Amino acid sequence: MSDTTSDESKAAGSDRDHTVIPSHLWDYAQDQSVLTEAAQDIRRYLEELARRGSINLHTIESRAKSLSSYQNKSEKELEDGSRKYSDPATQIHDCVAARVIVFTTRTRNDLADLIENHAEVIERVNPGDLKHNGYDSEHLVIKSLKKQDERARYGALGKYFEKYRGLEIQIRSVAGHAWAEYEHDLRYKSGAYQELSDDGKGQINQWFIEAGGMRRYMDEIFERIEARVFIGEQELPQPVDHEPPLAQQEGDDIDDDLAEYDDPRPLDEEALRDVITARFPGYDTGQTGAVEELLTHLEQLRVSTVGELEAALVNLEQGQVARLMDYPSDTSGVRRLDDELLATFTDTYVETALGEDRKQFLRLRLRRVRGKFAIYTVEVAKRPSRLLTAASAVRETAKLVANLGGVDLVSIEGAISTERNHLNPSTKARTIRTQHGPIFVATNMTRSWAESIIKELIRRVPNHSIRVLRAGDLLIESSASKLL
Repeated sequence: MSDTTSDESKAAGSDRDHTVIPSHLWDYAQDQSVLTEAAQDIRRYLEELARRGSINLHTIESRAKSLSSYQNKSEKELEDGSRKYSDPATQIHDCVAARVIVFTTRTRNDLADLIENHAEVIERVNPGDLKHNGYDSEHLVIKSLKKQDERARYGALGKYFEKYRGLEIQIRSVAGHAWAEYEHDLRYKSGAYQELSDDGKGQINQWFIEAGGMRRYMDEIFERIEARVFIGEQELPQPVDHEPPLAQQEGDDIDDDLAEYDDPRPLDEEALRDVITARFPGYDTGQTGAVEELLTHLEQLRVSTVGELEAALVNLEQGQVARLMDYPSDTSGVRRLDDELLATFTDTYVETALGEDRKQFLRLRLRRVRGKFAIYTVEVAKRPSRLLTAASAVRETAKLVANLGGVDLVSIEGAISTERNHLNPSTKARTIRTQHGPIFVATNMTRSWAESIIKELIRRVPNHSIRVLRAGDLLIESSASKLL
């Protein structure tokens, strides 16, 4: 064999060994670490949004698309033989994707709304609305995070969005996920299904449509359960009025009220941190920005001293709000205090918040505590009061009875007196003005103690029509009410 022939053979062999890799695949292979970190970031980001909105997650998964899967998708062709994606990096939106499973369609929509408000959304659609086959899932494609501080905390997402212009998020209810997983597994993975006749496949498809109807019914039932457990809306009317901050309550003298509280120190960041530390020992106080935000909110409520803040919280049983919120163990003290104030002031707390972003989170969290504290109404001649907390119902009832029979009629040892010094200072008594003079009513009472006081007060006015209801059920009524 001549040298010339040998050289030609080598060149031919070299050409056969050399494979040209498209630049988008080469880049994708080089970006594996960025893609993996972005997948981790979107998971953490969605967990943060859910935590801030008190949305319970069943599961959350995120992944970076594998190189082979990306290659297969990038090489898809249209019917005319042309490539579907001329620029895969910007046109394929699930290079990183996340799937979140929640318990109800309501929380699914809440989480989707949070994402839409915090991220630049290219697309939001529920494919089931078009197919009408039982499928039900919120699909969102985002291209960036809106807030600078969030972009800074989730830097890998920022790097991802510089090159890959979309990230897909699917959100399903547990019922919707069960339908989708079985449908996908049977229709697209099962060889047995593919072997069926057209009539057989049609029957299976019809059954999936029927299962979709049952899935919708299950979602509805789960929503009712959630409403009853967390919201109470199935039996409680929405409040028609809300008790204002302590320093603004009608009929109270502000200066007198301030004198009743132990600590007149002005609320500043240091004082607020002291309150948080004392109230939630063992928990991290929280980030400076969160403490400053809460301080600003308290200013909006005109709660300006440590004493006023402490007095606003005296009716909450220790740990009750935390149990309703079902926090992770590492939840900060400032978040816990924020939610206790939300439970105290309810809608007033939401509406006095600065910024629609914070209001949105507070509205979602309010569902967890609405109806758990302000559940009492005092009816006089069948005219109901607004919804009241247990301690507020005591004050309302005491004032009503005192107006009817005089201040001496409402005296109850340790709870209500015509003399402030007859009550222990630890009761943090409130001044209540009546037609016959002031009375002093303890505020830091448990629910059971408050109810026993209400019952005793009602028994003392048998000839007047008074009823007290708790969450719509009768707690106590006077003898005269029974005759109506």
